[in-house]
Amino acid sequence: MHVRLVPHPLFDVQGHHLYISLPLSPWEAALGTKVTLPTLEGKISLSIPANTQAGRKLRVKGKGLRSKNVTGDLFAVVSIVMPNKATPQQQALWQALASSSHFNPRAAWRE
Repeated sequence: MHVRLVPHPLFDVQGHHLYISLPLSPWEAALGTKVTLPTLEGKISLSIPANTQAGRKLRVKGKGLRSKNVTGDLFAVVSIVMPNKATPQQQALWQALASSSHFNPRAAWRE
């Protein structure tokens, strides 16, 4: 017997595990926050640690698909989303951050 799943608008399925894209603003990823996360059973509160990187998978145990013998997990996969536009004040804050930091996200490219 084959079971065919219809695509869900929020969740991807891998085995018994569910995956959801979790969009965060840069400041939420940097500072940490709490977000309301949808599950198949309703909404839950999920704590996002400070300095969370894009692509990080946050596991919520037991919130995936259930069968007779197995319960999967829900994985929230972090993506960092920038606002479409920035006010002049916001742009100045980004510039101040850039000027005060020596962080190089491409440091591993150096040879």
